[in-house]
Amino acid sequence: MPETTTGALSHLRVLDLTTSTLAYAGKLLADLGADVLRIDVRAHTRADASAPAPAGGAAQAEPPPAGPDDGPPDVAGRYLDAGKRSLGLDLGVGADRERFAGLVRLADLVLESLPVGCLDERGVGYDTLAEARPGLVWTSITGFGQTGPRRGYRSNDLVASALGGAMISVGHPEDAPVRLAAHQAHVSTASLAVASSLMALRHRDRTGRGQHIDVSSLETVAAISHIAGVGPYLEDGIVPKRVGNGLVASVPSGAYPCRDGLVYLMVNRPAHWEALATWIHEATGNEEVLDPVFHGPSSSRLPYRELLDVFIGDLTRQLTVDEAYHEGQRRRIAMTPIQSARDVVADRHLRARGFFVDLELGDGRRVEVPGPPYRLSGTPWGGAQREPLPRDAAPDPGAIWTPRSDRAIARDGAAHQSATTPASAEVDAAGGALAGLRVVEFGTGLAAPWIGRILAWAGAEVIKIESHAHPDVPRLFVSPREPARGTQPQCSPWFTDWSAGKRFAAIDLRNEEGAELARRIVERSDAVIANYSTGVLDKLGLGSETLRARQPRLVMLESNGFGGSGPHARYVTWGPNIEALSGLGRLTGFPHRDCTISHFAYPDPLSALHGLVALLAALAHRERSGEGQAIELAQLETTVAAIGTWIAEAAAGGREPPKRGNGERGCAPHGCFPCRGEDRWCVVCVEDDADWVRLQGVLGRPEWALDPRFERAAARVEHAAELEARLSAWTREREAEVVMEACQRAGLAAGVVQSAADLLTKDPQLAHRRFFEEIPHFVRGTVVASGIPMGLSATPGRTRHAGSAVGHDNAYVFGELLGLSEVEVERLTRVGAIEARRRDTGG
Repeated sequence: MPETTTGALSHLRVLDLTTSTLAYAGKLLADLGADVLRIDVRAHTRADASAPAPAGGAAQAEPPPAGPDDGPPDVAGRYLDAGKRSLGLDLGVGADRERFAGLVRLADLVLESLPVGCLDERGVGYDTLAEARPGLVWTSITGFGQTGPRRGYRSNDLVASALGGAMISVGHPEDAPVRLAAHQAHVSTASLAVASSLMALRHRDRTGRGQHIDVSSLETVAAISHIAGVGPYLEDGIVPKRVGNGLVASVPSGAYPCRDGLVYLMVNRPAHWEALATWIHEATGNEEVLDPVFHGPSSSRLPYRELLDVFIGDLTRQLTVDEAYHEGQRRRIAMTPIQSARDVVADRHLRARGFFVDLELGDGRRVEVPGPPYRLSGTPWGGAQREPLPRDAAPDPGAIWTPRSDRAIARDGAAHQSATTPASAEVDAAGGALAGLRVVEFGTGLAAPWIGRILAWAGAEVIKIESHAHPDVPRLFVSPREPARGTQPQCSPWFTDWSAGKRFAAIDLRNEEGAELARRIVERSDAVIANYSTGVLDKLGLGSETLRARQPRLVMLESNGFGGSGPHARYVTWGPNIEALSGLGRLTGFPHRDCTISHFAYPDPLSALHGLVALLAALAHRERSGEGQAIELAQLETTVAAIGTWIAEAAAGGREPPKRGNGERGCAPHGCFPCRGEDRWCVVCVEDDADWVRLQGVLGRPEWALDPRFERAAARVEHAAELEARLSAWTREREAEVVMEACQRAGLAAGVVQSAADLLTKDPQLAHRRFFEEIPHFVRGTVVASGIPMGLSATPGRTRHAGSAVGHDNAYVFGELLGLSEVEVERLTRVGAIEARRRDTGG
């Protein structure tokens, strides 16, 4: 069969049985070159016949991804299935079960999101089929996981957003909690599932042993929203809630009106405030804004938030959005437009970078859709061009894929061993899926450091290079319980969340001898991850071209807001700015709100998961070819790709997608309902007429619920406001947990809108699956942190330590790794290339 195999994963064969927007997982793999065969499973494959049956293809298990009501109905599905082949199988029929089993024996990876036990009951689950294929990697994606008291509960994107702790801090306090638009709970879960699968495949390539991966959307959402999660809650006892668009830890911040629209502003550094204050003074003549009382960190301005908002509004109302954007950025202030989907499609920077690509709709029409969420220099994005399967046919597996042995796969994968892994194909599983991999991190903030955190958890050796002169943002931690003790750089909960498990070397990269030390460390490593501003590493002699010239097998990932090229490449952003600029902030929320921003910097963990996928894909390619490459990840492009179903439908339909809040197209009731107690809520989802009958039973079949107007879905949607008001009256009288349990017992998708406190102290599923990690801490003894939910059954990861000081591992890095003598280390310390370790004064 002729094919062009230029992608990083062109060697992989994948069976894709994912449903709804979880089909994004297969899209990521197909776009990286994998041969992805989507199995369109017939509806009665579902184990629980009393619940709605997923159909197995993209955008089918739940209502279709919502976009313009009159847009082409297939755009979202085509976006998610681009680059895949498809085959229809009825697993209720013996011949099709045999075909499926035959395909599994030839595949490298199975991705499935069917209900727990569904495939096992038909004799085609992992435990059965892995007997004939020990090297098989099988990734199951479910709402709650394969184990635990809630393993059989129904879930969807809204339920995961609620139970996972994300919704409680998204939106405005006057409104109900709201999820992020375009099914981001599923998008992030799909991204994590691909990263976990690539970890397991890397281990398989070294050992010949596969494994079953158990990914839960509940745990994924809890992990990506950890900024507003258990770490801060344990520090100050305050449960993060909705506070609008301004961030608690960044003053000023929020959406501000211009003459023709809105801009988003975020200030969290003293220099940024001084630049903004100077601008306000110059433009408005305001003298008060220059008062020294406003100087310093955000905490010093916190009591004056409302006053400063007035000052900023006086400035922005004089300007157009475009004027505010570019003048603010000229002054190095993180100010960005709050863009609509149509604005994103026309965005000058994205256009200059050639981001959008054409998608064939199947009827001769083409539409522009978001392109790559990352760019790999050596293996172009877009996947292989493969021949489609015949329509309405179920060919034998051998006609689709040729046989190959697990032993050959392991031998092929070992052909180009990494710079740090022993040449043996036997890798100790206790060391983790990534044992033997060495990664250097030049990271600050969240995006790149969280990649390093996950890599270290999975067994890689991650060396973070940092400096006393420019400490990582999380190290600037002042305990809310003991502010008089000042900065405690080892004790920050965010530092634990993003950097636990790593090694730390203290180097002044501005010193040429220090930069040379960093280059020597990289020479002995497999990969580099970085998220400094565009051009910083190049100025230090640590850019991709320099490092790869000295280590040609190096894989180097650089992440920043806009990417390394284009008219806005050097503009400054933070996660909320990316939400605003990408269209996510405008699409999320309720119709009466112009903008809704998350309080956990969603583009940062989203970009980290995508960066992890790209890095592991490039390493997989390197293992087979011996070739390294550079990866560029622009967080703006990653976020636009993640809401690609909505952007694509906006482009195809020629109109802005409606703001749906917690609703789904064609479904009612489907939302978040108030319950007994302060700020207590439960989401309830009626996805079809059978669900409505179930809900009637939960309600006790009151007369209003039997109204013929509500009998069919179209009529329920027409009368949704009345219907949801009736349901709200019922839920207000009950505890949120009672509502959830009653609905789930009846077979409905429902979930409590949980807070950080709920996740830690109440959630039985997270407790059963030991989601939270207890990590040994060098200062505090033990700390609790949100877990890394990769779901690797045969190579479970762990975090070995937390609370390292700057330079904690200097002796190892400079002595053992580089082989420097004590005399040489002392000399390099005297000249400032190496910075001596400092002991934390915190407790």
